[in-house]
Amino acid sequence: MQVTGSVNVNQVRTVMPIARSTSPSPWHSQRPLVALAPMEAVTDSPYRRLVRSIAPKVILYTEFAPARGLLAGAKRVWDMVHFEELERPLVVQLYDNVPEALGEAVAAVRERYQPDGFDLNMGCPVRKVANRGAGCGMMATPDVAAESVRRMVEHADGIPVSIKTRLGIREKSEVVDVVNACIEAGASQATIHARLKADRPRHPADWPALSAAATQIDVPIMGNGDIWTVRDAQTMAALDGVDGVMIARGGIGNPWLLKRTWQALAGETVDPLPDREEKARVAMEHLRANVADKGERRGVLELRKVVRNYIKGHIDSRRTWMRIIEVETMDETLRALEAFAHGPEDDSQRENTETAQDLVNTEPIDI
Repeated sequence: MQVTGSVNVNQVRTVMPIARSTSPSPWHSQRPLVALAPMEAVTDSPYRRLVRSIAPKVILYTEFAPARGLLAGAKRVWDMVHFEELERPLVVQLYDNVPEALGEAVAAVRERYQPDGFDLNMGCPVRKVANRGAGCGMMATPDVAAESVRRMVEHADGIPVSIKTRLGIREKSEVVDVVNACIEAGASQATIHARLKADRPRHPADWPALSAAATQIDVPIMGNGDIWTVRDAQTMAALDGVDGVMIARGGIGNPWLLKRTWQALAGETVDPLPDREEKARVAMEHLRANVADKGERRGVLELRKVVRNYIKGHIDSRRTWMRIIEVETMDETLRALEAFAHGPEDDSQRENTETAQDLVNTEPIDI
Protein backbone atom coordinates (compact mmCIF):
# COMPACT_ATOMS: atom_id res chain seq x y z
CA MET A 1 0.00 0.00 0.00
CA GLN A 2 1.43 3.39 -1.01
CA VAL A 3 0.26 5.92 1.55
CA THR A 4 1.41 9.10 -0.08
CA GLY A 5 3.57 10.59 -2.76
CA SER A 6 6.87 12.36 -2.21
CA VAL A 7 7.35 14.73 0.67
CA ASN A 8 7.04 18.42 -0.22
CA VAL A 9 10.56 19.48 0.67
CA ASN A 10 9.73 23.17 0.20
CA GLN A 11 7.55 23.00 3.30
CA VAL A 12 10.16 21.58 5.65
CA ARG A 13 13.50 22.73 6.98
CA THR A 14 16.25 22.71 4.39
CA VAL A 15 19.09 20.82 6.03
CA MET A 16 21.89 18.52 5.05
CA PRO A 17 21.38 14.92 6.20
CA ILE A 18 22.79 14.32 9.67
CA ALA A 19 25.28 11.50 9.97
CA ARG A 20 24.15 8.56 12.06
CA SER A 21 25.79 8.13 15.43
CA THR A 22 29.05 6.22 15.18
CA SER A 23 28.39 4.36 18.44
CA PRO A 24 28.70 0.59 17.83
CA SER A 25 25.97 -0.18 20.37
CA PRO A 26 22.26 0.72 20.33
CA TRP A 27 21.24 3.59 22.57
CA HIS A 28 19.33 1.29 24.92
CA SER A 29 22.46 -0.71 25.78
CA GLN A 30 23.98 2.12 27.79
CA ARG A 31 23.88 1.94 31.59
CA PRO A 32 22.60 3.61 33.55
CA LEU A 33 19.63 4.07 31.24
CA VAL A 34 17.92 7.39 31.93
CA ALA A 35 15.65 9.17 29.47
CA LEU A 36 13.55 12.31 29.18
CA ALA A 37 10.08 11.23 28.06
CA PRO A 38 8.49 12.47 24.83
CA MET A 39 6.01 15.18 25.84
CA GLU A 40 3.85 17.23 23.54
CA ALA A 41 4.73 20.93 23.53
CA VAL A 42 7.56 20.29 26.02
CA THR A 43 10.37 18.18 24.55
CA ASP A 44 11.01 20.38 21.54
CA SER A 45 14.53 21.07 20.28
CA PRO A 46 15.17 24.15 22.47
CA TYR A 47 14.39 22.20 25.64
CA ARG A 48 16.24 19.09 24.48
CA ARG A 49 19.35 21.17 23.80
CA LEU A 50 19.05 22.71 27.24
CA VAL A 51 18.72 19.32 28.90
CA ARG A 52 21.69 18.00 26.94
CA SER A 53 23.85 20.91 28.15
CA ILE A 54 23.13 19.90 31.76
CA ALA A 55 22.65 16.13 31.49
CA PRO A 56 25.02 15.00 28.73
CA LYS A 57 24.43 11.25 29.08
CA VAL A 58 20.66 10.88 29.15
CA ILE A 59 18.52 9.71 26.22
CA LEU A 60 16.34 12.36 24.57
CA TYR A 61 13.10 11.86 22.64
CA THR A 62 11.28 14.16 20.25
CA GLU A 63 7.66 15.11 20.74
CA PHE A 64 5.39 12.44 19.28
CA ALA A 65 4.82 13.19 15.61
CA PRO A 66 1.99 11.95 13.34
CA ALA A 67 3.38 9.76 10.57
CA ARG A 68 0.97 10.99 7.94
CA GLY A 69 1.73 14.60 8.85
CA LEU A 70 5.36 13.92 7.96
CA LEU A 71 4.38 12.25 4.70
CA ALA A 72 2.19 15.24 3.80
CA GLY A 73 5.21 17.52 4.25
CA ALA A 74 3.64 19.55 7.06
CA LYS A 75 6.29 22.01 8.24
CA ARG A 76 4.98 22.04 11.81
CA VAL A 77 5.31 18.26 12.02
CA TRP A 78 8.75 18.16 10.43
CA ASP A 79 9.88 20.80 12.92
CA MET A 80 8.88 18.36 15.68
CA VAL A 81 11.41 15.75 14.51
CA HIS A 82 14.18 18.17 13.60
CA PHE A 83 17.18 17.94 15.89
CA GLU A 84 20.74 19.17 16.18
CA GLU A 85 23.75 16.87 16.31
CA LEU A 86 24.47 17.82 19.92
CA GLU A 87 21.12 16.31 20.99
CA ARG A 88 22.30 12.73 20.41
CA PRO A 89 21.48 10.10 21.47
CA LEU A 90 18.07 11.09 20.11
CA VAL A 91 15.00 8.93 19.48
CA VAL A 92 12.23 10.08 17.13
CA GLN A 93 8.79 9.05 18.34
CA LEU A 94 5.95 8.52 15.85
CA TYR A 95 2.29 7.61 16.06
CA ASP A 96 -0.41 6.58 13.61
CA ASN A 97 -2.93 3.79 13.10
CA VAL A 98 -1.69 2.81 9.62
CA PRO A 99 1.37 0.51 9.60
CA GLU A 100 2.32 1.48 6.06
CA ALA A 101 2.35 5.17 6.96
CA LEU A 102 4.59 4.50 9.94
CA GLY A 103 7.04 2.58 7.77
CA GLU A 104 7.18 5.29 5.11
CA ALA A 105 7.58 8.00 7.75
CA VAL A 106 10.54 6.13 9.24
CA ALA A 107 12.13 5.99 5.79
CA ALA A 108 11.60 9.73 5.24
CA VAL A 109 13.01 10.73 8.64
CA ARG A 110 15.91 8.29 8.35
CA GLU A 111 16.92 9.69 4.98
CA ARG A 112 16.86 13.26 6.26
CA TYR A 113 18.12 13.00 9.85
CA GLN A 114 19.48 9.53 10.71
CA PRO A 115 18.31 9.52 14.36
CA ASP A 116 19.65 7.03 16.89
CA GLY A 117 16.28 5.32 17.24
CA PHE A 118 12.62 5.27 16.27
CA ASP A 119 9.89 4.75 18.84
CA LEU A 120 6.26 3.80 18.30
CA ASN A 121 3.87 5.61 20.61
CA MET A 122 1.30 3.27 22.13
CA GLY A 123 0.84 5.26 25.30
CA CYS A 124 -1.04 8.44 24.43
CA PRO A 125 -4.55 8.27 25.98
CA VAL A 126 -5.88 11.49 24.42
CA ARG A 127 -9.23 10.70 22.81
CA LYS A 128 -8.53 12.23 19.41
CA VAL A 129 -5.52 9.92 19.13
CA ALA A 130 -6.56 6.77 20.97
CA ASN A 131 -10.14 6.61 19.67
CA ARG A 132 -8.92 6.11 16.13
CA GLY A 133 -6.62 3.25 17.06
CA ALA A 134 -3.38 5.16 17.46
CA GLY A 135 -1.46 5.86 20.65
CA CYS A 136 -2.80 3.80 23.53
CA GLY A 137 -5.70 2.75 21.30
CA MET A 138 -3.28 0.56 19.35
CA MET A 139 -2.93 -1.71 22.39
CA ALA A 140 -6.42 -3.01 21.54
CA THR A 141 -5.09 -4.42 18.25
CA PRO A 142 -1.82 -6.27 18.91
CA ASP A 143 -1.72 -7.45 15.30
CA VAL A 144 -1.76 -3.86 14.04
CA ALA A 145 0.89 -2.92 16.61
CA ALA A 146 3.13 -5.78 15.50
CA GLU A 147 2.64 -4.95 11.83
CA SER A 148 3.46 -1.31 12.56
CA VAL A 149 6.70 -2.31 14.22
CA ARG A 150 7.50 -4.68 11.37
CA ARG A 151 7.06 -1.90 8.81
CA MET A 152 9.15 0.50 10.88
CA VAL A 153 11.96 -2.03 11.23
CA GLU A 154 11.90 -2.73 7.48
CA HIS A 155 12.46 0.96 6.72
CA ALA A 156 14.81 1.78 9.59
CA ASP A 157 17.92 0.34 7.91
CA GLY A 158 19.32 -1.04 11.14
CA ILE A 159 18.35 1.88 13.39
CA PRO A 160 16.73 0.42 16.53
CA VAL A 161 12.94 0.49 16.77
CA SER A 162 11.36 0.62 20.23
CA ILE A 163 7.87 1.05 21.67
CA LYS A 164 6.27 2.98 24.51
CA THR A 165 3.07 1.63 26.04
CA ARG A 166 0.88 1.76 29.11
CA LEU A 167 0.05 -1.22 31.30
CA GLY A 168 -3.08 -1.76 29.27
CA ILE A 169 -6.45 -0.38 28.30
CA ARG A 170 -8.58 -2.15 30.94
CA GLU A 171 -6.31 -4.77 32.51
CA LYS A 172 -2.78 -4.22 33.76
CA SER A 173 -1.60 -7.50 32.30
CA GLU A 174 -2.43 -6.55 28.69
CA VAL A 175 0.96 -4.99 28.11
CA VAL A 176 2.82 -8.30 28.18
CA ASP A 177 1.16 -9.82 25.12
CA VAL A 178 1.27 -6.55 23.19
CA VAL A 179 4.95 -5.94 23.86
CA ASN A 180 5.95 -9.53 23.14
CA ALA A 181 4.10 -9.38 19.81
CA CYS A 182 6.06 -6.26 18.96
CA ILE A 183 9.33 -7.91 19.99
CA GLU A 184 8.61 -10.77 17.59
CA ALA A 185 8.12 -8.11 14.91
CA GLY A 186 11.53 -6.58 15.62
CA ALA A 187 11.22 -4.13 18.52
CA SER A 188 14.42 -4.10 20.58
CA GLN A 189 13.33 -2.06 23.62
CA ALA A 190 10.13 -1.11 25.43
CA THR A 191 9.09 1.60 27.87
CA ILE A 192 6.08 0.96 30.08
CA HIS A 193 4.10 3.80 31.62
CA ALA A 194 2.72 2.30 34.82
CA ARG A 195 -0.89 3.39 34.33
CA LEU A 196 -3.94 2.21 32.40
CA LYS A 197 -5.39 4.16 29.49
CA ALA A 198 -8.12 5.79 31.59
CA ASP A 199 -5.84 6.70 34.50
CA ARG A 200 -5.35 10.43 34.86
CA PRO A 201 -2.05 11.91 36.05
CA ARG A 202 -3.37 12.17 39.61
CA HIS A 203 -3.88 8.41 39.71
CA PRO A 204 -0.78 6.83 41.30
CA ALA A 205 1.43 4.86 38.95
CA ASP A 206 1.36 1.12 39.73
CA TRP A 207 5.00 0.16 40.10
CA PRO A 208 4.34 -3.42 41.27
CA ALA A 209 2.32 -4.03 38.09
CA LEU A 210 5.14 -2.49 36.07
CA SER A 211 7.64 -4.90 37.62
CA ALA A 212 5.32 -7.90 37.15
CA ALA A 213 5.04 -7.10 33.44
CA ALA A 214 8.72 -6.29 32.96
CA THR A 215 9.83 -9.68 34.29
CA GLN A 216 7.88 -11.34 31.46
CA ILE A 217 9.51 -9.35 28.67
CA ASP A 218 12.93 -10.16 27.25
CA VAL A 219 14.19 -6.76 26.04
CA PRO A 220 15.50 -3.77 28.02
CA ILE A 221 12.61 -2.11 29.85
CA MET A 222 12.41 1.48 31.00
CA GLY A 223 9.82 2.29 33.63
CA ASN A 224 7.82 5.51 33.50
CA GLY A 225 5.39 7.18 35.88
CA ASP A 226 5.63 9.25 39.08
CA ILE A 227 9.37 9.90 39.11
CA TRP A 228 9.67 13.24 40.91
CA THR A 229 12.93 12.78 42.82
CA VAL A 230 16.24 10.96 42.61
CA ARG A 231 14.99 8.61 45.31
CA ASP A 232 11.94 7.79 43.17
CA ALA A 233 14.21 6.97 40.24
CA GLN A 234 16.44 4.76 42.37
CA THR A 235 13.44 2.88 43.69
CA MET A 236 11.98 2.28 40.24
CA ALA A 237 15.34 1.26 38.78
CA ALA A 238 15.68 -1.36 41.52
CA LEU A 239 12.42 -3.08 40.55
CA ASP A 240 12.71 -6.60 39.14
CA GLY A 241 12.74 -6.53 35.36
CA VAL A 242 13.35 -2.78 35.06
CA ASP A 243 16.57 -1.72 33.30
CA GLY A 244 16.17 2.04 33.31
CA VAL A 245 13.91 4.99 33.99
CA MET A 246 12.09 7.51 31.84
CA ILE A 247 11.30 10.81 33.52
CA ALA A 248 8.29 12.76 32.27
CA ARG A 249 6.53 15.57 34.15
CA GLY A 250 9.17 15.52 36.88
CA GLY A 251 11.66 16.69 34.25
CA ILE A 252 9.65 19.67 33.01
CA GLY A 253 11.62 22.77 33.92
CA ASN A 254 13.90 20.53 35.96
CA PRO A 255 16.79 19.30 33.80
CA TRP A 256 18.84 18.83 36.98
CA LEU A 257 16.66 15.85 37.93
CA LEU A 258 17.85 14.05 34.77
CA LYS A 259 21.51 14.70 35.56
CA ARG A 260 21.25 13.90 39.27
CA THR A 261 19.34 10.70 38.53
CA TRP A 262 22.02 9.56 36.09
CA GLN A 263 24.73 10.34 38.63
CA ALA A 264 22.93 8.42 41.39
CA LEU A 265 22.33 5.34 39.25
CA ALA A 266 25.94 5.44 38.03
CA GLY A 267 27.20 5.47 41.61
CA GLU A 268 28.72 8.93 41.20
CA THR A 269 28.57 11.88 43.59
CA VAL A 270 25.24 13.60 43.05
CA ASP A 271 25.29 17.33 42.38
CA PRO A 272 23.60 19.59 44.92
CA LEU A 273 20.21 21.00 44.06
CA PRO A 274 20.34 24.19 41.99
CA ASP A 275 20.04 27.52 43.76
CA ARG A 276 17.75 30.30 42.57
CA GLU A 277 20.48 31.93 40.47
CA GLU A 278 21.06 28.69 38.58
CA LYS A 279 17.33 28.16 38.09
CA ALA A 280 16.92 31.68 36.73
CA ARG A 281 19.96 31.34 34.47
CA VAL A 282 18.68 28.16 32.87
CA ALA A 283 15.13 29.51 32.52
CA MET A 284 16.55 32.57 30.74
CA GLU A 285 18.61 30.33 28.47
CA HIS A 286 15.47 28.36 27.66
CA LEU A 287 13.61 31.57 26.86
CA ARG A 288 16.32 32.82 24.51
CA ALA A 289 16.43 29.47 22.70
CA ASN A 290 12.64 29.50 22.35
CA VAL A 291 12.64 32.98 20.87
CA ALA A 292 15.52 32.19 18.51
CA ASP A 293 13.69 29.12 17.17
CA LYS A 294 10.08 30.34 17.21
CA GLY A 295 10.01 34.12 17.33
CA GLU A 296 9.40 36.37 20.30
CA ARG A 297 5.66 36.06 20.80
CA ARG A 298 5.48 32.28 20.54
CA GLY A 299 8.74 31.78 22.42
CA VAL A 300 7.58 33.89 25.36
CA LEU A 301 4.14 32.31 25.51
CA GLU A 302 5.50 28.77 25.41
CA LEU A 303 7.88 29.43 28.29
CA ARG A 304 4.87 30.24 30.46
CA LYS A 305 3.90 26.54 30.33
CA VAL A 306 7.04 25.49 32.15
CA VAL A 307 8.51 28.49 33.95
CA ARG A 308 6.65 27.81 37.19
CA ASN A 309 8.50 24.50 37.40
CA TYR A 310 11.86 26.27 37.13
CA ILE A 311 11.20 28.74 39.94
CA LYS A 312 8.96 26.86 42.40
CA GLY A 313 10.00 26.25 45.98
CA HIS A 314 10.89 29.82 46.95
CA ILE A 315 9.15 32.49 48.97
CA ASP A 316 8.73 34.71 45.90
CA SER A 317 7.99 31.95 43.35
CA ARG A 318 4.30 32.75 42.97
CA ARG A 319 4.91 36.49 42.71
CA THR A 320 7.52 35.92 40.01
CA TRP A 321 5.27 33.55 38.10
CA MET A 322 2.35 36.00 38.19
CA ARG A 323 4.61 38.72 36.84
CA ILE A 324 5.86 36.52 34.01
CA ILE A 325 2.40 35.50 32.81
CA GLU A 326 1.40 39.16 32.65
CA VAL A 327 4.22 40.27 30.32
CA GLU A 328 4.54 39.64 26.59
CA THR A 329 8.12 40.44 25.60
CA MET A 330 11.40 38.64 26.05
CA ASP A 331 13.02 41.65 27.76
CA GLU A 332 10.23 41.89 30.34
CA THR A 333 10.40 38.17 31.04
CA LEU A 334 14.17 38.32 31.41
CA ARG A 335 13.85 41.18 33.88
CA ALA A 336 11.39 39.18 35.98
CA LEU A 337 13.75 36.20 36.05
CA GLU A 338 16.72 38.41 36.85
CA ALA A 339 14.83 39.84 39.81
CA PHE A 340 14.04 36.30 40.95
CA ALA A 341 17.72 35.35 40.69
CA HIS A 342 18.60 38.02 43.23
CA GLY A 343 15.62 37.46 45.51
CA PRO A 344 15.67 36.76 49.23
CA GLU A 345 17.50 33.79 50.67
CA ASP A 346 15.12 31.06 51.74
CA ASP A 347 14.91 27.36 52.39
CA SER A 348 14.86 26.10 48.80
CA GLN A 349 17.42 23.30 48.97
CA ARG A 350 14.98 20.43 49.01
CA GLU A 351 14.06 18.17 46.15
CA ASN A 352 10.68 18.58 44.52
CA THR A 353 8.19 16.08 45.90
CA GLU A 354 5.10 17.73 44.49
CA THR A 355 2.41 15.46 43.15
CA ALA A 356 0.90 15.71 39.71
CA GLN A 357 -2.01 17.87 40.82
CA ASP A 358 0.40 20.53 42.10
CA LEU A 359 1.86 21.16 38.66
CA VAL A 360 0.70 23.82 36.27
CA ASN A 361 -0.26 21.39 33.53
CA THR A 362 -2.04 18.25 34.71
CA GLU A 363 -2.98 16.98 31.26
CA PRO A 364 -1.58 13.58 30.24
CA ILE A 365 1.32 14.98 28.24
CA ASP A 366 3.69 12.25 29.40
CA ILE A 367 2.69 9.95 26.59
